[in-house]
Amino acid sequence: MKKLLSLFLAAAFAISAADAPRVSRVMMLKVEKNLDDRLMRMWSENPTGLVGASRGVYLPGYGVVITAEVNLATANISMMNPTITEADKIALKKQKLERIPQLKKTLRELAAATAIALDTVPPADKVTIALILPRYSWEDPAAMPLQVVVEGTRQQLMDAHKGGIAALDQVAKISESN
Repeated sequence: MKKLLSLFLAAAFAISAADAPRVSRVMMLKVEKNLDDRLMRMWSENPTGLVGASRGVYLPGYGVVITAEVNLATANISMMNPTITEADKIALKKQKLERIPQLKKTLRELAAATAIALDTVPPADKVTIALILPRYSWEDPAAMPLQVVVEGTRQQLMDAHKGGIAALDQVAKISESN
């Protein structure tokens, strides 16, 4: 009887261990907060508008996916200034386009930092960060990407992090879509 009980407890423990998430919510919260903080501090003269907090999930067999919505620059519209001039629109577009290369560099660095922080994720799984870049209704949709995604395997990102930004450029794949 004792052996049967021991066997049953061992099986129950094995089943419960198999159901444990690879990435705990506490681990994911730290990664999300790091992403949010980094994005909010990128430009002090006209900060990015993080629309809500980033959200991350671990997908078994794929890896980690973190999403966020970021307005690269905000128009100076308020109750006291309800309209925006054509010159302001042009300046805003220029500012957003100038920020995209820096955003891509930061995304690569964040992907590597996430790969390092989430040590329970298998090395062959991916780390993906997808940013949605909303537009104002008057902005030209062809002029700017609506989404920027960076991804790489956890192992490649960790290895490239040691080699600096040039190595990250090689393994952290960036894609854009309009």
